[in-house]
Amino acid sequence: MTGPATGKLELKNAKVFFHTKNKKFLLKNANVYIHLKGYALARVTHLDIEHEILDSIIPPKSGKFLSIHGIENGLEIILEKAKGIEYEKKKIEVEKILVLHPYLGQVLKENEKTRTWVGGKIGGIYIGFRKKEIEKLETIAKEKFNFQI
Repeated sequence: MTGPATGKLELKNAKVFFHTKNKKFLLKNANVYIHLKGYALARVTHLDIEHEILDSIIPPKSGKFLSIHGIENGLEIILEKAKGIEYEKKKIEVEKILVLHPYLGQVLKENEKTRTWVGGKIGGIYIGFRKKEIEKLETIAKEKFNFQI
C-alpha cells in the first residue's frame, strides 16, 4: 500500500537520494514510513520508501537480498549492479539509494551492516529487515510516535 494509512508512521523530513559513482541526486517528494505489522496489509513491520521512480529500480512484485549499511543519520541500500534510469531529464547510473532521517540511525548504527530483502511495490520499495532491526523499528514507533503495538 502506498501513501498514508493507520499504522504507517511517516518519518517527516526524511531525505532520499540516488547515489551514482560521483554524484548524489535528491529524490524530490519521496516519503519514508515505518509500516507496522498488522496495519494496512503489513504481515511484518518494515520500512517503506515511496516514490514512483523507484519502480524502475526494483519493479513491483520483485525483489532481492541486498546489503544495507548504516550511515550517519540513515541507511544506504547497495544495489548489486548500477541501474540506468532517467531522472530529471538526465540518464544516471544509480549504485546506491540513501535514506536519511535521524531515527534511522537507531536501526543500523553507522558502519553496521546487514543483508536483507528489498522488495518492489507499486509506487516504491520496502526493506524487510531482520528481527533485530524490526524490534528497533517497533521501539521507535513506541518511543517517538507513542504508538502502542
